[in-house]
Amino acid sequence: MERPNQKSILSIPSNFMSATPSPLVSLRPYQLRARSMEQGIAALIQRRQSGKSFVLGIIGLEWMMESVCSVLFMSASLRLGIENIRKEAEVWRYVTAQLRARLASDPHFKLTTSADDDAGSLLDVDAIADLFEHQRLETRLYHDNASYSRSVVMAPNPDTAVGWTGHTILDEVGRMPDFRACFEAAEPFVSSNPMFKLRMSTTPPPDDTHASYEMLAPQTDEAFPVNPRGNFYESQSGITVLRVDAWDAHAAGVPLYDSKTRKPVTPEDHRAKAIDKIAWDRNYACKFLKGGTAAISLTDLTHACAQGRGECMGVDVTEHLGIAA
Repeated sequence: MERPNQKSILSIPSNFMSATPSPLVSLRPYQLRARSMEQGIAALIQRRQSGKSFVLGIIGLEWMMESVCSVLFMSASLRLGIENIRKEAEVWRYVTAQLRARLASDPHFKLTTSADDDAGSLLDVDAIADLFEHQRLETRLYHDNASYSRSVVMAPNPDTAVGWTGHTILDEVGRMPDFRACFEAAEPFVSSNPMFKLRMSTTPPPDDTHASYEMLAPQTDEAFPVNPRGNFYESQSGITVLRVDAWDAHAAGVPLYDSKTRKPVTPEDHRAKAIDKIAWDRNYACKFLKGGTAAISLTDLTHACAQGRGECMGVDVTEHLGIAA
């Protein structure tokens, strides 16, 4: 389910100029595909540093522009969540600057914002993101004087999430300590209203006992063809996943750089020089690898640590104490 012919909502309205409007934000082929997905619940499995946070910011902003709504951002840590606000600020600033530049010669239109400095120019991205952050991590986009959309960023706390409703974006789910509970809290939003959507993104988790492994791994060890738009597959739980590995991103013009020469290299050469090839296979080849790092899931360990805090005693054993090795 895609919208292949849909123009980006981040385009100049046609009445602003006589020429055909052009998009204000240039997206990579797989990013365009990600923002056109219409499923109620869908996921992005992408190689590290390939722009998934940016496209999540685009998706969240478009949802806010399409209708009056709330968009809830949850990430593996609040700091990662704040990064989404910065991405949203980057998109907002870029689009606003482009609109202002194109309207400069038209006396009938004038664009002002609450993020203008004393000279009437936009503040830098960090300053705009700081404005967002100090509104309790809430961004408001007014549709008129009385109604607005908002996005809220919070730590992945399922107890807090249940008090919300609206669109939901879960970022870096493979490293959320309580991902299963967060998903449980967010899924009813989508089931209660056909307008709401849920998007998840991550690289494959380092532990195959993590809930995201069971939920998002492919059903088989199939080989995916190189595609600059990424490849779709149905996960073990029946969730539609858009997969973008290092080869797909490379075909889309996203390079990898040698750690010494700093020159662009192929994915094959980059892996050949990787210190930790298992980590490379997860983070760049997007492989769901069997063989977790613990016999007990990360979620269970986190719960045990939380429940035992202040009630347990730790012992640091540095000698064999007479026990044979």
